[in-house]
Amino acid sequence: MRFLLFSTLLAFLGCAQKEEQKFRIPAEWEEHEAVWIGWDDYDINKSATLSNVIKEVQAHVPVKVAYSNDSIKRASLKFLDSLQVDTAAITASILKGANEWARDYGAIFAIDSNHHLAMLDFEWNSYGSLAWEEEQWPDWVANKYDSLEYAYEHSDRSRVDSLMGVLTKANQYKIPIKLEGGSFEYNGNGVLIQCEAVTLQRNPGKTKEEIETEFKRFGIEKVIWLPQGVIEDEHIAQLIDNQYMVGGTGGHTDEFVRFVDEHTILLAWLNEDEIDDHPLNQENYDRMSRNYEILKNARDTEGQAFKIIKMPMPRPVETALTVVEKWSPDNWSNNQVSLEGLKKGHQLSVGDTIQGVAAAGYLNFLISNGLVLAGAYENYGSKDKDEEAKKILEDVFPNRDVVMIDVLKLNGKYGGGGIHCVSMHEPKVK
Repeated sequence: MRFLLFSTLLAFLGCAQKEEQKFRIPAEWEEHEAVWIGWDDYDINKSATLSNVIKEVQAHVPVKVAYSNDSIKRASLKFLDSLQVDTAAITASILKGANEWARDYGAIFAIDSNHHLAMLDFEWNSYGSLAWEEEQWPDWVANKYDSLEYAYEHSDRSRVDSLMGVLTKANQYKIPIKLEGGSFEYNGNGVLIQCEAVTLQRNPGKTKEEIETEFKRFGIEKVIWLPQGVIEDEHIAQLIDNQYMVGGTGGHTDEFVRFVDEHTILLAWLNEDEIDDHPLNQENYDRMSRNYEILKNARDTEGQAFKIIKMPMPRPVETALTVVEKWSPDNWSNNQVSLEGLKKGHQLSVGDTIQGVAAAGYLNFLISNGLVLAGAYENYGSKDKDEEAKKILEDVFPNRDVVMIDVLKLNGKYGGGGIHCVSMHEPKVK
């Protein structure tokens, strides 16, 4: 009997200790143990850009590269060697399912109350793509919905964050919220920014209050909800005005709004005199104006207003795309888009030309030890914008080197990402 009572007491104390566990999610500008980079070798030009990212980052912090299989790893290391990248200093890991977008499927790290590295295991549903497919091809999806949903949510990629947790010996904590790391913008002191168009789309049936309750378990006291991101980052693939193809995540925060310290926020911005420069500018101006008003009225956990700095946007970078009838794996490399991939209601025919608009921007930067690495668009008509963006980054990060590199191959013809998207920071435990 005494043993039973003693065992029960120990179990109760163990549960109580678990319930009392506290977490702190370090801000991105805090010291890093390492930076993870995702790699995918299907595009040699993209690989060259990833190599440039690795070369710049490893001069400041150890780099860990995630590969989906051994053949990609071996080809990558040979390619990196050819570009004089220090491959001996790279920690290479085979994590089945990994691709270049490490920020999105990668582990979001925290520190628990025992000063141990923790991994917040968000659920994964491949950018909410099933909902897009159901709208696009309802008859095809109809009898496959449950199996497709299961396949996305239990894919190899859905487990990469857990594997990163194992490799870093992090304690893992499951969170019943579907979310990618590219839409997790945190100030390191209790405030999180979320984009409604992303988080609510990924979690149908969940209210903001229910989602915030889950966040609060990990030290997030306040959530600032912004309606939409930039139009270049619309969900999956969208045809605008029967002329412009855009697409991506549906509004990741790292494309349009970033904390640079606890009290300062950078917001993508177009001035009024730029509205008529491109047909998509009016929509971006309207969206960012709404976001600005929300941020202007937001307060931190101590009731203080944030400093908001307006960050320029590069001029839209377009690629002419020819409309073809059938989808094929070669469409992308041949600058083609198929009728099968266009939503109903378009007025396009085979042979027509539309413009793909890249997911270009200055806010998809990586912060690491002594470094801020950002995209540059001098080669695409935005040298003046580059200079303005670099000056802002130097002002808000006075103790870091600000380096800007050409990242258009990551931005894509449409539907791409940037430097922040291909990286995930691993905080240093002190």
